[in-house]
Amino acid sequence: FREVAALERATNRFFRDVPTRRRLLYPPLELEDQGDNLVITAELPGTDKEAVELTVLGDTLTIAGEKKPPTENGARYIRHERAYGKFRRLVDLPYAVAQDNIKAAYKDGVLTITLPKAEEAKPRQISVE
Repeated sequence: FREVAALERATNRFFRDVPTRRRLLYPPLELEDQGDNLVITAELPGTDKEAVELTVLGDTLTIAGEKKPPTENGARYIRHERAYGKFRRLVDLPYAVAQDNIKAAYKDGVLTITLPKAEEAKPRQISVE
């Protein structure tokens, strides 16, 4: 039974330490329909705004950048769970957007992107004759 218990502990430890699907999707974000706009908020803690690049091509928004590790201070990590490096997240947009009027703001590690819907994506009232 000791060998089975040891195998069970090792298996549990392995699956506990595997990143969850949510952690693999970086940066985590929310996409909101606010009537005339789509608003995306993305969490980018510890990332300089100069390191973030936004691109819209067709119906896809790309959020790319790099989160750099803090400068080395000679410390030896006992546990290292924070991720660093380059990232790239593609977001399929549910509507066409007016690309010339997109705005982005970055404050306290949160990126907010406001994408105005294109006129053809807005609902239209049709009169019945």
